[in-house]
Amino acid sequence: MKIKELLKAILFQLKEENAFRDIFITKNAFGIFSINSHINAHANTGKPKQMFKTEEGARKAAESLSKKYNTHFSTYKCAFCEGYHIGKNKRG
Repeated sequence: MKIKELLKAILFQLKEENAFRDIFITKNAFGIFSINSHINAHANTGKPKQMFKTEEGARKAAESLSKKYNTHFSTYKCAFCEGYHIGKNKRG
C-alpha cells in the first residue's frame, strides 16, 4: 500500500455523501484498508479487480451495473493502486 494512494483513498471516503454513516455506523468505509478492496477475492484468482483510471469512469460503470442487476454498486479510490474500483455492499 502506497502512502500517497492511502491518503487519496481516505480523502475520497470523507467527501462521499454518506461518509459519516459509512465510517461510524455501517463501517463500510474501513474496507478500503483490506487487500480484498484491490483483489477479486470472489473469483479466487488473486488478480486485481478491474481498475478505472478516473472516478467518473468508475461511477458510470457502477450506475450501469446498478441498473442491470437492480442492486447498489459504489465506487471507491483504491489504496493499493492508482485507480478506482467498483464494490457492492449492504446499504445501511
